[in-house]
Amino acid sequence: MARRKRKRLCRVFLTVCIAVFCVGLLLRAAVTTLGLRTFVVVDLDPEESDTSSLPGMHPFRRKNSPEKKSWFKMKNIVIPHGPGEMGTAFFLPRELENTKNQLYKANGFNALVSDFISLNRTLPDIRHSSCRVKEYLSKLPKVSFVIPFHNEHWSTLLRTVTSVVNRTPSELIYEIILVDDYSTKAQLKSSLDDYLQNNFPRVRVIRAKKREGLIRARLLGAKAAKGDILLFLDSHTEANVNWLPPLLEPIAMDKKTVTCPFIDVIDFETLAYRAQDEGARGAFDWELYYKRLPLLPDDLKHPDKPFKSPVMAGGLFAINKDFSGILEVMTKA
Repeated sequence: MARRKRKRLCRVFLTVCIAVFCVGLLLRAAVTTLGLRTFVVVDLDPEESDTSSLPGMHPFRRKNSPEKKSWFKMKNIVIPHGPGEMGTAFFLPRELENTKNQLYKANGFNALVSDFISLNRTLPDIRHSSCRVKEYLSKLPKVSFVIPFHNEHWSTLLRTVTSVVNRTPSELIYEIILVDDYSTKAQLKSSLDDYLQNNFPRVRVIRAKKREGLIRARLLGAKAAKGDILLFLDSHTEANVNWLPPLLEPIAMDKKTVTCPFIDVIDFETLAYRAQDEGARGAFDWELYYKRLPLLPDDLKHPDKPFKSPVMAGGLFAINKDFSGILEVMTKA
C-alpha cells in the first residue's frame, strides 16, 4: 500500500515537472513599464518578428529606426476638492453604515464609497521619472477594448469606462465593448444603454443569452471585436495617465507578443489608489498557485524597459487579434 502511494506521488511529481518545463519552453515573457502603470510582455515566438502586418510598421524596422513621439499631452487640470480626488481615501459618515453593509454583500467592496467619488476622478502620476519622458512609436495599432461584467456596481463600471475613454488617445480607440454576462440588475439594462449612447457613443454592450462565466464572456467580446489589438480589462479598474502607448508598442514591434500590466491597488474599503509594487515576475509554486518573484538586478537598472517573466497574470492583457486567432486554433488542436 505504501509502495503504491509512493509510485502515485512520483507520477504526480513527474507530471508537474513536465508541465512546468513545457510552459517554460512555450512562454518567453517580459514586462513593459507603462503608464497605467505597466504591462507584461509575453513573446511566444521570440525567433521570429513580423511587424509588416500592423499599421505603421515598416518591414525593415531593425535597419531603419522608427519614428517616435511623446503621446502624453500635459493639460492644465484644476484638481477638484471632491471625495477620492488624486486617489485619496474617502471615509463614509457613520450614519450610512447600514446602506454600506447592504452593498458590501452584493459587491464584495465598499460600493457606497464609489457612489460618492466622481466618475472622472483624478489620479496621481506615480510612474517612474524616466517613464514620464519616454517616447513611443508614433504610429500604433487601434484597439478593441473588451470589458466583461456581471452585476457590476453602476458607478464602478462607469468609472472604468470613463477612465479608459478620457486617458486614452482617441485615435487609438477603435471601440469599447462591454460584455454583459447575463446580469440581473435592472440598472444594467436599458439605463446603461441610454447612458452610454448619450455620453460614450463609441462604447457598445453585448449581452450573453445565459451565464457564460468570465472566459467565455471575454470570447464573446473578442469575436465581435474589429480592432487590430484586443485589450481585456476588468470592470472595476481605473486607467492612469499615458497608460496605453507603452502597452501597444511591444505588440506593434512583434505581433507574437502579449502584454499585461502592473496592476495598482484600489482599496476595497476607501477606494484609495496606490502602487502595488515596482514590478514583479510571475511564477507558480509547487502547488501551482500563482506567486510573484522579485525583479532581477539587470531589470532594476532599466525601470522604463521590458523585463522577463515566465508567467503572466490573466486578468488584464493585450494581444494582436490575428495572433489570438492562431492561439485559439493551437489550443483546440
